[in-house]
Amino acid sequence: MNIYFVRHGQTDENNNKYYYGKMDVCLNEKGLDQAEKAAIFLNHIRFDEVYISERKRTAETANIILGNNSKKFNVDKRINEINFGKFEGKSYENIKKLYPEEYDRWCSDWKNESPPGGESYVEFYSRIHGFMDDILKLNRENILIVTHGGVIRSVYSYILDENLDFFWKFASKNGDVTLVKYEYHNLYIDSITHVGI
Repeated sequence: MNIYFVRHGQTDENNNKYYYGKMDVCLNEKGLDQAEKAAIFLNHIRFDEVYISERKRTAETANIILGNNSKKFNVDKRINEINFGKFEGKSYENIKKLYPEEYDRWCSDWKNESPPGGESYVEFYSRIHGFMDDILKLNRENILIVTHGGVIRSVYSYILDENLDFFWKFASKNGDVTLVKYEYHNLYIDSITHVGI
């Protein structure tokens, strides 16, 4: 099985380096271009299943990738980006100023602490874990999953013996295409391609 992960194209919030996950925003001009480049990169593949998160930015990216070959998407809330709670839509500098104690607690125990009104990384990872367990049960040749940077980096942790510290060992740029293969009960990262730069 070939599982293609695509991080959605850039948004203004990405460009401004805001913390955001639950916010439902659209792609900006560069993000649309990144999705077009991903579409060109993937245009030779026939996808048996397509999964997206609940956010508009993944639907926009998936629609561009599939073009005239659009099919019904499986919308799965488990692959939504992490919910940053009251940190949503704010820069690092603003968060430090508005929520200094909460931010320090979150940074000191990033796995278990959560932003005010948000979710912890452990809670977030639990969603991804369940999603991946279900994907591996499918009998499909090619699956497309259009989702978010935090989700994709969590998938890498899932592959690498569920070591959550690997979350910080990979980048995930807007428009990136990652091919994960599942063969003979072995799951591995085959390639990570920066197509949207």
